[in-house]
Amino acid sequence: MRQVTQEETSTLELRDYLRVLRRRKWIIAVTIVVCVGIALATTLTKESSYATSTQVLIEQRLVDTLFVPNQQSNNPTDAARRRQNEILFMSSPRVRAKVQETLGREPESVSFATVGTSDVIEITSTGTKPRLTAETANAYAQTYIDVRRDLTIADLEAAAQQLQTRIADLDAKIAPIDGDLAFNPPAVAVAGKVAPPTDPRVTERNALASQREGYQTQLERMLVGISVAQDGGAQIIAEAGVPRKPISSGPTRNILAGLVLGIVLAIALAFLREYLDDTIKTKEDLEAATGLTVVGLIPALPDWKKRDATPLISTLQPRSPAAEAYRSVRTSVEFLSLDQPIGSIQVTSALASEGKTSTLANLAVTFARAGQRVIVLCCDLRRPRVHEFFGLTNRVGFTSVLLGDTPLASAIQAADPELPIGLVASGPLPPNPAELLASKRAVDVIEDLDRRCDLLLIDSPPILPVTDGLVISGLVDGVLLVASSGSSTKRGVKRAAELLRQVDAPLIGSILNGVGSKAEYGYTYGGDNRYYLDTPAPEKKPAAESRNGKNGKSRSRTSARAAR
Repeated sequence: MRQVTQEETSTLELRDYLRVLRRRKWIIAVTIVVCVGIALATTLTKESSYATSTQVLIEQRLVDTLFVPNQQSNNPTDAARRRQNEILFMSSPRVRAKVQETLGREPESVSFATVGTSDVIEITSTGTKPRLTAETANAYAQTYIDVRRDLTIADLEAAAQQLQTRIADLDAKIAPIDGDLAFNPPAVAVAGKVAPPTDPRVTERNALASQREGYQTQLERMLVGISVAQDGGAQIIAEAGVPRKPISSGPTRNILAGLVLGIVLAIALAFLREYLDDTIKTKEDLEAATGLTVVGLIPALPDWKKRDATPLISTLQPRSPAAEAYRSVRTSVEFLSLDQPIGSIQVTSALASEGKTSTLANLAVTFARAGQRVIVLCCDLRRPRVHEFFGLTNRVGFTSVLLGDTPLASAIQAADPELPIGLVASGPLPPNPAELLASKRAVDVIEDLDRRCDLLLIDSPPILPVTDGLVISGLVDGVLLVASSGSSTKRGVKRAAELLRQVDAPLIGSILNGVGSKAEYGYTYGGDNRYYLDTPAPEKKPAAESRNGKNGKSRSRTSARAAR
């Protein structure tokens, strides 16, 4: 059997991505609807936000240049630092408290920024009430100017007070010297005589008087600065107006943003769900997991997993899409037997409830309709069910023959009055199924059944829970591994295929049950069913009756099985 290569399973990646999106369409749809709904609800319930700005031109403080005229700096770093200091002052708790006191309420949210490299600071207020927003911006600007002016005047007054104190101290020192000089005037030079040395009292007084004159000059500047500071220092060059349009995004923009976010999130969730989902869903999934060619895609059958339902669809609806799918499996197996005849096939699965028994029963009907004599052998000695599909009893069967209680011919039941199908049920359940299947007696019975028919179909337990299926795989010409779409896991079928290869089982392919619609899986058995209802089901007869006749079986197949 040709194995599926890694290169084959990795092709058509774009198509695989589109298939994931189709398969997860409900996750995508729900996610997009939720995101758009949240965006719309937020837009309708959230109040509109308004913003307005006022601009203030700041100037260098007079107190900074009072004692050193022409101190204005042209250094850009100093100017930037000065603007940043003013912004920090505007946002200080002192100014905010004064604004709150002026407004009589909590001010709106404000932000501060310089306008380029100029000495203009823009105060922006943001809130839900246009009028209150404008009031806050203007209040911040005016409060900043008032507080800044008051602090400047306070600084100048404090400096003037200090100068007045120093002048008074100098006056107090000069007055005694003046009194002393009035009573004892300094010597005066007489003509023709050497001038007397300078009186130290005069020198001291002159020094004190010079210092007092300097302080007096500074005091006069201080007084002028106080007068100028009443109306100078900073000014509003643009008042904040009442905003007319909100700055919040409109409903259309919010809905579009929610839609874009929803699409991105939905696609991410879809691929995350796909990554976390380990179940087999497509033909490509099964081929990648097992490395086997999928020889059949069986559409979903109603209630096929229920214990009280035995949908032998090939008998009840021979022209249905499901019956046609089983005929496709039969055709694939016939082509595989051209090079090496296949007289016995084991149908198994990785775990229970994956449709192996339903597949085996329908394949038996399909091969029988093609003119082949079929015997169905139930080797599931733990949970037998194949006899239920044909409405037969399990009282006598395979274990009865192995124990010698019943001859083999008596254990074969006619499964269908119109088709050449014989059934060997499991019989009474033994306590040691694996040991019983591995016995020489079991091998002899299976070979005897193989000689009695054209095709022996063996139903076995799942591979992973017990070793019975691995034991049976060494007694047949081919093994079909069945998986269920949306139920079987990639890890499970991969492990089952590995175990079968370890015992050199003759794997001939895999079958995927429960395939859905084209929209979900990329292929379909639906469409116009009139083709199946109005035309007879094509039945392919064997080329020669003796090809797989009772006495015409290929000896090479029997010898090869014995060698394994």
